[in-house]
Amino acid sequence: MPFTKSFGLVGENCVVTIAFGGFQDGSPSAFTANTYTCLAKSVRTSTSVDTADVSALCDTTKKMQVTKASGSIDIELLVDGTQQTDGSPVFFNKEGYYCQVVITPGTLNAKTFVGIVTATGIGIATGEAVTETATIMLGANGVATAWTSA
Repeated sequence: MPFTKSFGLVGENCVVTIAFGGFQDGSPSAFTANTYTCLAKSVRTSTSVDTADVSALCDTTKKMQVTKASGSIDIELLVDGTQQTDGSPVFFNKEGYYCQVVITPGTLNAKTFVGIVTATGIGIATGEAVTETATIMLGANGVATAWTSA
């Protein structure tokens, strides 16, 4: 029996919705209402925090203080009917743009990430599905509002 897609399946019933703001030029940007719900081959998030050693000379152990957080999302989408209005893949020519990614893993609560698209790519190989990739660096200066999922 052939598989019939009735809704966006991503991984194990995980839905990924993407919205773009303007190009990061220093002026505040709001996300557009144009969103893309995509079939993702993979989505990987990575976050970390920087620390500073705040121990005194007489301390016998290190005492660490959290300073700044950072992170990124690496996403690989299957190129299907989801595309920009000009027919381009979702991330085509979006380097330097504000981006919001909402990941809804099955029945769990949605997680929202906001950042800047820093790298994109297209993967075309014989016998394989056409994919596009993007890296979004989290933490974006100049975002006025974040788009919220329904």
